[in-house]
Amino acid sequence: MKPPTTSILSEIADSVICIKLQPDSGDIIGRIRELIIRPKYIYAFDIAQQMIFVFDKTGKFVAKLNKRGQGPDEYLHIGPVFIDDNEEYIEIVNYISPKPTVLKYSNINFELMETHPFPDVNFNTCRRHNGFYYFAIQQLDNIVNGKKTIGGIIVYDDRNNGKVLFDKTIDTGHSSFSVNAESFTKNEKNELFVSLMYDNTFYRLEGGEAYPVYAVDFGKYGINNSIGLEPIEKQFSYIKNANDLATFPVLTVNNASIMSFMYYFKQDKEERFYRETDLRQYVKIKNSNKVYHTKRFKNDLTDFPDNVYVGSYFYDCVREAMYENYLVYIVWPEFYFDNDTKKVFVDGIGEITAFDDPIIVMVKLKDHIVSDIGK
Repeated sequence: MKPPTTSILSEIADSVICIKLQPDSGDIIGRIRELIIRPKYIYAFDIAQQMIFVFDKTGKFVAKLNKRGQGPDEYLHIGPVFIDDNEEYIEIVNYISPKPTVLKYSNINFELMETHPFPDVNFNTCRRHNGFYYFAIQQLDNIVNGKKTIGGIIVYDDRNNGKVLFDKTIDTGHSSFSVNAESFTKNEKNELFVSLMYDNTFYRLEGGEAYPVYAVDFGKYGINNSIGLEPIEKQFSYIKNANDLATFPVLTVNNASIMSFMYYFKQDKEERFYRETDLRQYVKIKNSNKVYHTKRFKNDLTDFPDNVYVGSYFYDCVREAMYENYLVYIVWPEFYFDNDTKKVFVDGIGEITAFDDPIIVMVKLKDHIVSDIGK
């Protein structure tokens, strides 16, 4: 793999569209944990306020699911959110004692339709796919079929039968750490992929099993992935000192036109955890085999935002990195501006300051790049 270079956005994209999420009067968005884009609406799960905002495709407020409480149609704490393909209902996981349940609400009046059990699993992210729940564990303690595990993936079918993929046990000290917001990605063919910690291979998930599809070879710059079998405390110490090494590749896109992953590479010799400057991106255009190995894509198409990443990072949320022919990127104004007095004017949505709600950035890829999507 060649060293990363500087890339400009116009090499792969034609235009940039910004969508400013606009909650109802009196509402503000706290922290979006999950963003789901569908043909009709945009769904934003606010983990801080435990509610789901629904917006149209311009960012205008449509409705919100706000039923926190202990009534028969209410929830205490929202876990993963599932939207059906036709957008006729929303399912949320309600974490209650002794077992979590799924509440199914009609969309968008949010009348309770039914409830059913949900697997009791500690996890980082979760996807439902073709009759199975897949949980990315990120080294969290779990018990499956009476056995302790921190296996990479826990799978449950629709009859609540569970099993572990990439099983292992280590001394966690009842703690863990996560290096990415999202472990899964799905493409236009409804194929589901996952990235695991301490594993440079990406896997396709189907029928409750994992199948290898792509392996990253960092050569002399790769870390010793066997550190993942050591106690969490030792892992954390190793990562803080892993300078000049490539760590934790995460697949962000794998469709007919693009294969993309992100990873981290520290170079300042400091003993610390990761930050934004450590991010690296590898983007391969499949029909031309053109590769972009870069820290970020500098936005030379519009004045905002300055850079675009093909995937999630520190202040981001669970989401797909692509929707149809667009790369999807989220800007948090409170982190984008280095002080409260700065602002920028964006065509179509007006002035943006550090106090604004999140901005969804839709980057339209060039037609020759995405011509095969959907085939």
